[in-house]
Amino acid sequence: MTTPSTPVPSTEPPSAVRVSLTSGLLGGLIGAVLSALVNYAFVGVPDGAAANAVNHAVSGLISGFAAGFIGLLVHQRKKASSAAEANSADR
Repeated sequence: MTTPSTPVPSTEPPSAVRVSLTSGLLGGLIGAVLSALVNYAFVGVPDGAAANAVNHAVSGLISGFAAGFIGLLVHQRKKASSAAEANSADR
């Protein structure tokens, strides 16, 4: 009987494409939820096509800002934690 081999964990960072897709998916999900909440709670049912377009623009602006802001916070936290790990490894 042979023992199954377990792969050695990689020390390389994940690929930029994988990180970008994950961030984009998360940002899109956050944006969709926030947009739905803004439309449901604050905007209401529009009277015409122009009002509908304005409502979507406002909710898209709010959700896009929130997703970008959260993405920036996550990036800064990861950057700070990786810098702290590098400093502790140097000592």
